[in-house]
Amino acid sequence: MANERDNYPGQIARIEIDESAAIAIEQIEDEITIVIASVVGVHFQVTADQALALSRALAVAAANATKSSASTGT
Repeated sequence: MANERDNYPGQIARIEIDESAAIAIEQIEDEITIVIASVVGVHFQVTADQALALSRALAVAAANATKSSASTGT
């Protein structure tokens, strides 16, 4: 998840999308920040409830994608 060289207090994960883009999740106390880094970076803060909703949505999408690829054999 987090790259060793980028690991610092508050960083939960840094997920490389490709060579030019990544998503980082940072959390300090009750502040959660999602960073979308590419040629242009976007930073936004979410509440704990919003983070849970995002997490659930990603989990559902991942489960659906896994089922879809299993059913098509890819």
